Amino acid sequence: MDDLKQKNMTDTCFESTDQNTAPKLPSQDTAAEETLWKKSMNRILVGITLTAITLNFGLLNYIFPTIGTILLLFGFRTLQHENKWFRNCFAISIIRTAYFFVTLILNTTILQSTIYSSTMNSVLPIANLLLQFALFVCLWQGFISIRQKAGLPPHAGSAAALIVWYCLICLLALAHYNGFFIALIMFIAYCRIIYKLNKLSKELDEIGYEISTVPVKWTNQRITFSLILLLLAGGACGYLFCSSYPMEWNALRADEHKNVEDIKAQLIDLGFPSYILNDLSAEDIAACNGALQVVVDETDIPLEDYGNADDFTSDTPNLRVTGIGVKVSDDRERWIIFHHFLWTKDPGFYGTEAIQLWPVYRDISDGWDSGGDVTGRVLYNSNDETFVADYYSLGTQTYTSNNFFFGSQDNTDVFATFSMPRQGSSYRGYIAYPIKEIQDGCIISSWINYVHQRSWMQYPVMTAMEKRMTNSWNYTGAFQTLEDALQFYPSDEGIEMYN
Repeated sequence: MDDLKQKNMTDTCFESTDQNTAPKLPSQDTAAEETLWKKSMNRILVGITLTAITLNFGLLNYIFPTIGTILLLFGFRTLQHENKWFRNCFAISIIRTAYFFVTLILNTTILQSTIYSSTMNSVLPIANLLLQFALFVCLWQGFISIRQKAGLPPHAGSAAALIVWYCLICLLALAHYNGFFIALIMFIAYCRIIYKLNKLSKELDEIGYEISTVPVKWTNQRITFSLILLLLAGGACGYLFCSSYPMEWNALRADEHKNVEDIKAQLIDLGFPSYILNDLSAEDIAACNGALQVVVDETDIPLEDYGNADDFTSDTPNLRVTGIGVKVSDDRERWIIFHHFLWTKDPGFYGTEAIQLWPVYRDISDGWDSGGDVTGRVLYNSNDETFVADYYSLGTQTYTSNNFFFGSQDNTDVFATFSMPRQGSSYRGYIAYPIKEIQDGCIISSWINYVHQRSWMQYPVMTAMEKRMTNSWNYTGAFQTLEDALQFYPSDEGIEMYN
C-alpha cells in the first residue's frame, strides 16, 4: 500500500516537473499577431527595395516603384499605432503615394512637360527626396522606440546606415557619377543594409512582440483596387483629352487674298503651284511681290516602309512635300523659301506633330543669312469648308541631344508644333522664311524633318518635338520622321537641282 502511494506521488512529481519545464507555446492569437508584424515589415523592406530599383526598360522603372510605394503604404498603415515615428512614416507614405500616382497619370498627358518645366522641375523632385529622407529617419527612430517597448537594446544601426547610404547616393547623383566600381560597392552595401534590417525585424518576431490591431473600414485589397481604378481612369482621360495641343481653328475667309490677287497671278505664271498659293497667308504672298524666279521641287514620301521606295504602293499613306524657292531680288540675291506638306491620304493622328527646320543659313552661314522671321500655318478640310490655325508654337529651340556616335550635343533649331483633328481631310500646312545672300557661289540647301505620331501607345507621353530633341533616329517608338530637302544651285546660267 505504501509502495503504491509512493509510486503515485512520484508520478505526480514527474508530471509537475514536465509541465514546468516544457516550452510555453504562443497562443493562436499571438502567432497571428507575430505573423502580422512579420508581414508588415516584409512589405516595408520589399517596398524600400523596389522604390530604389531603376531599370529603364519594359516600363519597369514605373512598375517596380509603383508596387514598392503601395507596399510601403500598407506596411506603415499596420504599424502606425505602435509609436509616433511609424505614424509619421504612414503620413509620409500617404503623401508620396499621392504624388507618385498623380505623376503616373500626368505621364499620360503632354501637360507633364509644361508642369515639370521651369521651377517646378526642381521643386517637386527635391520635395520628394526630402520626404524619402524623412521616411528613413522616422523608420530609424521607430525601430529604436519599438525595441525599447519590447525590452531590447535601443539601437538600430542598419536603419541609420540606410540614411547614410541614401545621402551618399544623392551626392553621387549631384556629381553625375557614371562609374561602375563605386556603383557596385553601393549596391553591395544596400543589399547588406536590407539584410540587417530584416535581421533586426526577426529579433522582434522571435521574442513574440505583439502589435496593436485596429479595425479598419478600407481593406488593403479595396485600397489597391481603388488606386488601380483611379490610375486607369486618369490615364484614359489623359490619352483621350490631354495628349494633343489645343489648336485655335477658324474657318478660312473667302476674301483673305483679295488684296494680293495680282501677286498670286504673277507667281502662278512663274510656276508656283496654285493649290499651295491658296494655303499661304496674305502676308506671305505679299512678301513675294516682285518675284523674279520660282523653283519647285515636289516629293512624295511613303509613311510605311520609309526609305525603301520599291515597297511603296498606292495603298500606303504618304506625305507630299513641296519645296519652293522664290527669288525676289537679283542684286545680292534674296529668296523666300517655302516648305509645304500635304497628306494625300489620312495617316491617322494620335497626338502631336512637329516640323524641324534646318534653314539654309544653318550649315552655309558663310554664304547665306536670315532675312527675317519664320512664318507658316496649318489647314484641313471638313464638310467642304477649309479651317486654318497658327502653329501651336513656332520658333527657335535650344536643347541637348544624345547621339550614339557623338555623345551629348547642344543644338539650336527651328521647330513648328501642332495637332490635327481626328475628323477631317486634306491635312496640310507650310513654313516659310526669307534668306539673303552674303557670298556668291553658294548652294541653297533647306531641310525639313516632319515628325509624325503614328500611335497613341507611348509611356510616358512625349510630344513630337520632345521626341525629336531626345532621339534623332527616324523610327522611334510611336513616332516616325520623314525628311525632305530643297537643294539647288542658282547661277547666271540657270538653276541646277540637286535632288
